[in-house]
Amino acid sequence: MINQPRGIRNHNPGNLEWGDPWQGLVEQGKRTDPRFCQFQTPAWGIRAMARVLITYQDKHNIRTVTAAINRWAPPIENDTQAYINQVSINAGKGADEPLDLHNYDDLEPIVQAIIRHENGSGPRKSVNSWYDQDTIDEGLRMAGVRKPVRHATKVPVTKETAGAAATGGVGASQIAEGLPAVADAITQADGHLSSGSVVRVIIGVVLVGIAVFIAYSQIDRDRK
Repeated sequence: MINQPRGIRNHNPGNLEWGDPWQGLVEQGKRTDPRFCQFQTPAWGIRAMARVLITYQDKHNIRTVTAAINRWAPPIENDTQAYINQVSINAGKGADEPLDLHNYDDLEPIVQAIIRHENGSGPRKSVNSWYDQDTIDEGLRMAGVRKPVRHATKVPVTKETAGAAATGGVGASQIAEGLPAVADAITQADGHLSSGSVVRVIIGVVLVGIAVFIAYSQIDRDRK
């Protein structure tokens, strides 16, 4: 616990400073960090991060990684350009690509990338390596941004898809119709194959071949 980065210990992965009356802050009597906010859970800290970014867009029309990080980590005390480059790479977003920070697909990777930059590498095999996806999503949900529900694409009903479905259904009946003839041929072949006589073994092989031909013919006829 003591070896964790300050932001992780404080459940404040964005390293937001005291000042705003954020939801989820640790009670005043239990605060131990004089500079940075301390939250009750990581989700509350992630929520605060998301709300800051959303406010940047709503109040200041900030809609790119470059503009957001310039305000988040100004050059006065940061290597802002390095911060921009790292967030852009980790988020998979162009530094000057237009973003909608009310949109999960734009906001979530930015939040993940900031957490990684602020806190370094953690023990998890994930983008920011400190929190699982459920924790990230819970923080964003509390900030008013929900993960979109992905629906499977419906297959349109066409002549081809209907035909394929019908063929699948017919296949079972085709096999059922051919089974008696196949079974008879294989039964007749069994005695020949196990006799030890070369001639009878050849006859058995021929009978098995006939069984396969019967099954194929039945399926091919019904398919046509």
